[in-house]
Amino acid sequence: MKNYLESIALAGKNYCIFLIDNPWTTFAALFLGLGIWLVEFVEIYIFADFRYLTSLFLMIAYDTMAGIKRVKYLHNLNPGVNPAPNSKVFKDKTFSKITYYLIMLGSLHGLAHFQVKDQEVTVFHAFEYAALVAMMAAEFWSVQENYAAIGKKTIFLLAWQKLAEYLPSGTKKPEV
Repeated sequence: MKNYLESIALAGKNYCIFLIDNPWTTFAALFLGLGIWLVEFVEIYIFADFRYLTSLFLMIAYDTMAGIKRVKYLHNLNPGVNPAPNSKVFKDKTFSKITYYLIMLGSLHGLAHFQVKDQEVTVFHAFEYAALVAMMAAEFWSVQENYAAIGKKTIFLLAWQKLAEYLPSGTKKPEV
């Protein structure tokens, strides 16, 4: 028993010496462990579909770029009526949208995946899926609106042109 306790004490001493001699390795290991725990916590309690989040953030980035392009175009077209692009508008619109989406995703994930007596209640999954699709569709629609405002052909405009070939000639073009 004495040898066993001495071995444990020696191992602890060597471990402490290693930690002191290798502070960057210690910091990296602690940081990695905390990161893994945080990812697991987020997947369970906040949101689990990181591929969807990547797609959503890409759509937000596309919308942001298209919105900046729209504001620049409209400002160059008529500087007296349309203000110049600035970071305040970017910050207010984009970051408030991201905050709203994160709050909605987290709350809907909690609603759709809560458990009662270790059984997941699945009745709310449709709400979560509908919201996921609605967020992506809203971003897509916004990109289309931004490009339509600067005179670019959009998917909706092309579809309307094809549909207009089959409609009577008195039908008006939709506002996009």
